[in-house]
Amino acid sequence: MDSLADDLPLLELLCAADDVRVPGALESSVPHGKAPDAVVDTYVVDGGRLLLALWRGRLHEVIYQTPAESGEDAARRNDRLFAHYGQGNGWTEILDNGFGKTYRRADQKQYALWSYARDIVTFGTMDFHQVKW
Repeated sequence: MDSLADDLPLLELLCAADDVRVPGALESSVPHGKAPDAVVDTYVVDGGRLLLALWRGRLHEVIYQTPAESGEDAARRNDRLFAHYGQGNGWTEILDNGFGKTYRRADQKQYALWSYARDIVTFGTMDFHQVKW
C-alpha cells in the first residue's frame, strides 16, 4: 500500500544551494537560529514540511517534518530515508534519550536524528552539526 512517505523528496547533502529542487511551495526563508551564515528554507510538501539548512552555498541539513500515519509507514519511510542518506554506509545508534534517537553514519560524515515522539527525521553533515552545537 502506498503512503505519502513513499513520495517524499530525496535530496543530496552538500549539493550546491542553487541546484536544490523541492517539489513543494517555499513557505519561508529565515536565518538559522544556531548557525551563523546559514539559512533555513521551509517547503510545504505532501505530508508536511521540509526544512533545508543552506550553509556556505551548499545543502547541509534536511529535516522531514512529515509524520507518518502508522508505525508501519514510519518504519518504511525511515528505511527509505536512511538508505538514501547512508549512500551505502551503515548507521550506528549513538543515543536514545527517551524522545528520539541520534545516529552517526559509518564513515562519520553525517548524522541523523529521529524524534519518535514527534516523528520528525533529520539528516545532516557533521561539519554543520559542529557549527550548530
